[in-house]
Amino acid sequence: MAQPSTLIIMLFLLPLAILTLPMLMPSSKLTSPPSTKVLTTKLAFLTSLIPLTYLIYNDLTITTYEAQWSTIGTATIHISFTLDIYSAFFLPTLLFVVWSIMEFTTQYMKSDLKINTFFNQLTTFTLMMMILVTAENLFQFFIGWEGVGIMSFMLINWWSFRSNSNKAAMQAVIYNRLADIGLVITLAWMVTNDLSLDIKGMQTTPDMALIPAFGLLLAAAGKSAQFGFHPWLPAAMEGPTPVSALLHSSTMVVAGVFLLIRTSDLLYSSETATTTCLLLGAFTSMLAASCALTQNDLKKIIAYSTTSQLGLMMTSIGLKQPELAFMHISTHAFFKAMLFLCAGTIIHSLDNEQDIRKMGGLKKALPTTSSCLIIGSLALSGMPFMAGFYSKDAIIESINTSNVNSLSLAMTLVATIFTTLYSLRMVYYVALNTTRTPPLSAISETPQTTNPLLRLAIGSIAAGLMISTTILPPNIPQLTMPTSAKLAALSILILGLLIGSILITMADQLPNSIKGTQNPLISKILHSYFILHHTLSSMALQISQKLSTHLMDQTHYEALGPKTMTSLQMLMAKLLTNFHKARINPYLKAIILSIVLISMLYFTSMNAEPPDADHELEL
Repeated sequence: MAQPSTLIIMLFLLPLAILTLPMLMPSSKLTSPPSTKVLTTKLAFLTSLIPLTYLIYNDLTITTYEAQWSTIGTATIHISFTLDIYSAFFLPTLLFVVWSIMEFTTQYMKSDLKINTFFNQLTTFTLMMMILVTAENLFQFFIGWEGVGIMSFMLINWWSFRSNSNKAAMQAVIYNRLADIGLVITLAWMVTNDLSLDIKGMQTTPDMALIPAFGLLLAAAGKSAQFGFHPWLPAAMEGPTPVSALLHSSTMVVAGVFLLIRTSDLLYSSETATTTCLLLGAFTSMLAASCALTQNDLKKIIAYSTTSQLGLMMTSIGLKQPELAFMHISTHAFFKAMLFLCAGTIIHSLDNEQDIRKMGGLKKALPTTSSCLIIGSLALSGMPFMAGFYSKDAIIESINTSNVNSLSLAMTLVATIFTTLYSLRMVYYVALNTTRTPPLSAISETPQTTNPLLRLAIGSIAAGLMISTTILPPNIPQLTMPTSAKLAALSILILGLLIGSILITMADQLPNSIKGTQNPLISKILHSYFILHHTLSSMALQISQKLSTHLMDQTHYEALGPKTMTSLQMLMAKLLTNFHKARINPYLKAIILSIVLISMLYFTSMNAEPPDADHELEL
């Protein structure tokens, strides 16, 4: 490992300092705080490119900086920052997306009275994510992990006067607190077994790796909204659209996947945990994609697509390909943030209308936004030579050439078809088809909203090629596979486009008398599907609430805390009350009797003769 130079470490930590300074300085009357924070985020992004260039120029040499913080038992905790392939690539991607979102927010939320506070929370959220990404030890990683969780609660609940926002924020917190149990278990296990908390040294024997590996898997499943924890992510759409874009693109929801990428050595020590990760990711990808097919809310369609892509990342980690999962994180950030910003522009222009059935024909009214929506949908579907193609195609090729069960392969391919279908459905209902918007809608595009979209559109087109040529090692072995396996991803994409086009054509050819009706069988199937989905979501939420209330409130806080002290005090009070009757005669009798007994015992012990030592010896 190369010795870190002072200049590189300073440049690596400079974006953290640049983002922190505006929150410490008083606001100026000449420059508004939102524009200042947009400028500082842009400067932080440009600064973060310097360590990336240094890393690529030096053939991906890892550079770390450590300073001792404290000691817990035999475990030493360090303040440690690492400059490796993951942190160096993630920071520019994160800051580029945050820069675009902040510039979009200046126009989108300009009428909000607390916009300065909103920008401070966005900046704090970004700082916590940067701490998480650059952490070298698990304790420092946990600080950033909890920081993004707390800030997500505050941002989702920004419109706190709405009951739905309160419920969504509480739901996100409960699911994430359950997931934090896994990370705490892993930390406690490492400390009790006298292991180092450094992420690069997290290796152990297979028989001991089961508990920490499943702890990490539980933490990642909760933070990245895998099956069982997935309901909180669509519910988080109650927050402002910039919050949805920030949470779902490259920050909080990918923190769980990033944790497994960092700790992949420990996860791969347990084959059971690795197989569980593979099946969980594949099933989550298919389930979320099927949910997106039945949604009519524009933001929830994109939210379920995020869950589906997170499942694909977990599948890649289960295939023991963490580099491919990280590459999909990097490419996914560009087009997913752009899709959310396009949705925000459309919803804002249509007077807060989110139902895609009430949209249509926006390609003429919002040309730039519609073009970016189509570009993002194509990149999400894996269109060749778009950003998503380079990562999704590599993951599907990897699962085709791996010795894994066919169930995960089948679920991944079905999820890919569903991704193409709901992307085509979303584009058709929103940008194409007949206009169904009110004639007096204030539809307009401004440079503050279109410039971020155009930047992200360029990233959605070019980022895949740029990242794939630099992030993968140059000496990667060539894969040998049949032509059918090589063309599997492209074949699935074409099949999805054909099925979607046929369904749209069939729907257009239906007579007007039955277009508004629906097949009873299809209606029952969709109704049963929604009932099953909401039943699972409500059961998971109720179980988590019962666990938290029964274990924490009723057991820890009440039974072991105030109620125990109250019952003990009441018992002592009842026992002592019988002796406090306020009668002087019994008190005097008890005192005199005690004195007499003590005196008798004292004089008896004094008059007792000691045994004769000589007499004992003669006997």
